[in-house]
Amino acid sequence: MKSFVVRLFLFYMIFIAPLNAQPFSTSISIDFNTEYFALREGFINPPPESKLRCYWWWLNGMATMESITRDLEEMKAKGYGGAAIVDAGSSSYDIVQKTKAGPVFLSREWMELYKHAVREADRLGLELSVNLGSGWNPGGPAITPENALKKIVCSETFISGGKRIRMILPQPEFFLIYKDILVQAIPNKPGIPKGEDAIKNWDIKTLNKGIGWKGMYPLYKLREEYTDPGKDVAIRRREIINLTKYLKGDTLEWEAPAGDWTIIRYGYTCTGARTSTTSDGWSGLSLDHLSEKAFHVFEKSVILPLIDSARSAGNSVRFLQTDSWEMGVANWTENFPAEFLKDHGYPIEDYMPVLSGRIVESRAESNRFLHDFRRTVADCIKRNHYQLLADVAHQHDMGICPESGGPHSAPIDALDVMSVSDFPQGEFWTRSSTHRIKDDERFSVKQSACVAHTWGKRIVAAEGPTSIGPHWERAPKDLKNDIDRVFCSGVNRIVWHTFTSSPAEFGLPGNEYFAGTHLNPNTTWWEMAGSFIDYINRCSYMLQQGLFVGDVLYYYGDDVPNFVFIKEEAKDLPAGYDWDKCSGSVILNRISISGNKIILPDGMSYRLLVLPDEKSIDIKVLRKIQNLVNEGMILIGPPPEKPSGLSGYPRSDEELKTIVRRLWGKIDGNTVTENRFGKGKVIWGKSLAEVLIEMNVPPDFYFTGSTGETSLDFIHRSTQNQEIYFVLNRFEYKGVNDFNYRYNPELPDRYEEVECYFRVKGKVPEIWDPISGEIKDVLVYREEGDYTVIPLHFNPGESKFVVFKEGRNERHIIEIQKDGKSFFPKGTFAPNNFPYLTIERHNNVCEATIFEPGEYRFTWSDGQENRLSVSSSPIAIPIAGLWQVNFNPRWGGPGTIMIDTLASWTDFSDEGIRYYSGRASYSCQFAMPDGIGYNEVFLLDMGNVQEIASVSLNGSQSKVCWMPPFRVDVTNAIKMGRNELKIDVINLWPNRLIGDSKLPEGKRLTKTNVQKFYKPGSEIYLRVSGLLGPVRIIVVPKYSLQ
Repeated sequence: MKSFVVRLFLFYMIFIAPLNAQPFSTSISIDFNTEYFALREGFINPPPESKLRCYWWWLNGMATMESITRDLEEMKAKGYGGAAIVDAGSSSYDIVQKTKAGPVFLSREWMELYKHAVREADRLGLELSVNLGSGWNPGGPAITPENALKKIVCSETFISGGKRIRMILPQPEFFLIYKDILVQAIPNKPGIPKGEDAIKNWDIKTLNKGIGWKGMYPLYKLREEYTDPGKDVAIRRREIINLTKYLKGDTLEWEAPAGDWTIIRYGYTCTGARTSTTSDGWSGLSLDHLSEKAFHVFEKSVILPLIDSARSAGNSVRFLQTDSWEMGVANWTENFPAEFLKDHGYPIEDYMPVLSGRIVESRAESNRFLHDFRRTVADCIKRNHYQLLADVAHQHDMGICPESGGPHSAPIDALDVMSVSDFPQGEFWTRSSTHRIKDDERFSVKQSACVAHTWGKRIVAAEGPTSIGPHWERAPKDLKNDIDRVFCSGVNRIVWHTFTSSPAEFGLPGNEYFAGTHLNPNTTWWEMAGSFIDYINRCSYMLQQGLFVGDVLYYYGDDVPNFVFIKEEAKDLPAGYDWDKCSGSVILNRISISGNKIILPDGMSYRLLVLPDEKSIDIKVLRKIQNLVNEGMILIGPPPEKPSGLSGYPRSDEELKTIVRRLWGKIDGNTVTENRFGKGKVIWGKSLAEVLIEMNVPPDFYFTGSTGETSLDFIHRSTQNQEIYFVLNRFEYKGVNDFNYRYNPELPDRYEEVECYFRVKGKVPEIWDPISGEIKDVLVYREEGDYTVIPLHFNPGESKFVVFKEGRNERHIIEIQKDGKSFFPKGTFAPNNFPYLTIERHNNVCEATIFEPGEYRFTWSDGQENRLSVSSSPIAIPIAGLWQVNFNPRWGGPGTIMIDTLASWTDFSDEGIRYYSGRASYSCQFAMPDGIGYNEVFLLDMGNVQEIASVSLNGSQSKVCWMPPFRVDVTNAIKMGRNELKIDVINLWPNRLIGDSKLPEGKRLTKTNVQKFYKPGSEIYLRVSGLLGPVRIIVVPKYSLQ
């Protein structure tokens, strides 16, 4: 089957894709054909498209020619691939002081800085994006109230009829502007419910109120209904009288029929949403995202000037972007009735009283109208804003990457609107105890991955790791878990939030935004950041290769608003499987069936489609599903009871019943759970686990560990010739099984000894280490049924790639016994701080490094055996004696001191050490005793390091260690006799900032607008720092296995 998918993919790329090609093209298209040696080279030296990006903050417009050049040169040197220019202010001046303003956004002076950045990025080979505005919520000074975001408003007047009426109709409450839409009269019947009493969650369903702002939104509220059908208290459509033509100005003249009437005057006004977090001198209303006319005003005033200026200076600006929607809700635009009629085929006027809180015909019918109403709002946003933005960008050989899918609640179909982007982008937040604490509040990235996978987009970007609260309080080791988890959710490009441009005049650490994880040349550990960035780049490269592997595709429904949240939300799917969600557009336009597999044009495939547990469905989607099942698709889910909206009503209801009878047949979800239709079948009443096992689709990945608390995560990518798994040890500390933030300066201790089962056969496994860039053969593994089984040792929070390549299945070990017990397979040995043993091949010789003594027996795939009797444990040689430590006086350090005991700098009485921030150099001499060195591995174990270290032994090239365990293999550098060791350790800024809080402002060594650490009581933020040790040389015996 895989060969068929490959052929289908090649056919599409050669014959179909060129027909659908847009003018804009870059290296961001899917690459399924990566050859092995190209994959190795890309892993070792990632290409530009796989490198880190950042939000390059021009804070309050403040950047200079010099700071721009410095920033870009530093980015290039550290391994960045590009940056997004974001001119913005700061939102919380009680947290950070307002900084000196630079040139006003889009002014002549600002444009000169912008063009300088373009030229410098061209010179350095960096890619730029530009944010379309200062701050976010697109808009600005050129957006008049007529072109701003709008909402519907209404006023009501009660009259008695049977006479000619001439009266002033009161205008509804408005903001800045008011324009009439329609005037209607409805019978004023006693006891008629209104608003929430009429329609459950009326304010949310009419988009008068947002559905949430963080976490997993209660989308079910859009589908909640009262059980009473409400027909006896409903307004009939035939009873609604259109009075619009009788309104002249504010005066209504009407020959009112007998009876009591409510006259409703509908109009629209501004929502009041404004641009947010703008620099001085540039702000305004947010533009109407539902309006084509408003877009063209924005295009002329903002987009084209940015494009034209960039093109006049160079070619480095490749993408246009906007940040997350934080404009609240909007539900109208000037030509909304025409848009609605085009979308749904019936006039909105028939149901306008629902928007004033009444029931029209019935509660069910009114709710279906509201579905159509919200759907048109979302579709207008897509076609009249984001699609037009893409069109403009493509016309200028650029792409777009807006955060158009939220995560803040917006009136959108997120998967649908994000499909317009050249690559989707979300955001994620680092762990903290101050803001967005829970996972579903922090990780808004799975949605972007679903879009990329189902729409043939290679890049899945995420802004982060951002935060509100911490400032310079996260080292690389504190961030790795969050980054790895978004990698496991499908992200393959990190857009760092933030890199602030802080000219030299603002000192160190300089100007910073009130939020974000600060990473720029002013960060203490910037000089050692390259190794950490290399890690991110290697992971990004590998996760951009080939196609995502997921067995289950969920249809996430057709309501608005609609979002995907976190990887863990698919609670019905057993561990070891992965999934995507898709919008109705994917089902209608991209899915085909081959055999029983769901196939997308770009090569993606899934085994089955799962319907949401909802009572309604888009009738067009259900028609297509019927065709797909007939062609062989497996469908799981309950039968829908009604179409979502009123398009084609009531004929659509009869059509739905007919399709349901065909597809679900006699299924009742209890005694009958399957129905065959055509070449496929429909299932309801069985768990996903049961269905997948019956389909002979076992988990893609699973593991066994010696403890019940072992927790690994994974993601799987597949190329034409390789299978790529990224596997993560999710936790770091024993007994801590959540992701809440805890400041813990102790060394993590959650080591794991596991056997990992990969759903791969007939390929050769290798371990690719994204921290070191090393690639090693796997010499211990076996095939069992559908799986290749590999024993793996994980350090706390460690992640690694397991790559399966094509090739001859070379001789390898399939069984290991230790002391008469099975170590592999089915081992139950408790994990230690070191692996029990490692086996590597050097110069065609297999060597075992043994950390745990015992009697070992190795069985090879050719039936041969080796036995090893290891009686001694590794030798730990403490590095004791005097340490010379040099602290830079520039940051209050005492210069050079001598110590005989390693301790945190915060434990010293010397305030120059206690409040020191920056790099301190430790050096010492130690002697290695004679008789050690033959067939042994030497590891330098630094013990506890806070926060990051660089090691050199006997003048060898320095090696950066940013993640525990802080160990370095020094076998090739160590020598018998005297050795000279140098360890540079860097901590974070808080300590020096706290020390400076005790000094008069004029005598402070630091300078920053961040006030947190200068305030009374800031000692609580003091951080354990330095080389804590114990520092040891671990000598491990090595044995040859022939």
